[in-house]
Amino acid sequence: MLPEKLLKEFRSAFGMDPICHDTEKGTCIFEQNGYIVIKTNGVLIAQFKDDESSYGDILSFYAKKAGLLSPAERDIEKILRSMFVNLIVLTEVEDRYGFSHSQRVAKIAEGFAMYLNMKPEEVEDLKNHALLHDVGKIAIEQLMLYSPTRLRTFETHYEDHPTMGTIYLSIHESLWRYIPTVRNHHEKWDGTGFPDKLKGTDIPYFARIIAILDYYDEVTNFVSADWDSEIKTPKQAINEIKRMAGTFFDPDLVNKFVEFMQTVHKIEV
Repeated sequence: MLPEKLLKEFRSAFGMDPICHDTEKGTCIFEQNGYIVIKTNGVLIAQFKDDESSYGDILSFYAKKAGLLSPAERDIEKILRSMFVNLIVLTEVEDRYGFSHSQRVAKIAEGFAMYLNMKPEEVEDLKNHALLHDVGKIAIEQLMLYSPTRLRTFETHYEDHPTMGTIYLSIHESLWRYIPTVRNHHEKWDGTGFPDKLKGTDIPYFARIIAILDYYDEVTNFVSADWDSEIKTPKQAINEIKRMAGTFFDPDLVNKFVEFMQTVHKIEV
């Protein structure tokens, strides 16, 4: 439990109680031996004296570690996220049904998250991460617009878009939680991706999911010099994803994605 005054301040700031069912999972805040303790996945990351004058600073620290937003920050996040999503969709090519790449990735992310039994708020969160994953390409589109060698410009700067996306999302703290996905969705399981050469489970979880979904939508909708000279069928794309499990993609997530496509989308592989 927490001191009553700190609980009241927490409820006022975030509209909820700081519920922590398991101190070994997630980020938890609680009172212990006269201190306000914050742990992440069971590891102590901060310990404060129980001083009422410091409650505001304690809650601010906890909120950043737990990814919590105040109601006002949630409103700002929603406005900024919508602004970026609109720009992303406007700069992407629509399919015959009127959907863009990021919209399609978000749609399949929503279904995959439900298949993984994520909580409703996690499903919505993954969907939003998917909508923003290519936000950095806005910069490339601007370069291409004013460049006399547009294709060459795109090829030269393609690997910059995760970094550019990171810069865009750094404008406000409410968008920071999307940065790991935006920055790292082109990392590879074997550590040969970009921009940070992350390897295995060092790659953020949502980024590992989006990497698979991004590839699937890319090769089933576009001719890409990075992958092949013709559009793949869903079956071909899934077989390629299986082949790249353990090198490009998280092998456990690949298995679950293949099951999802077989079970929900009825694709035989």
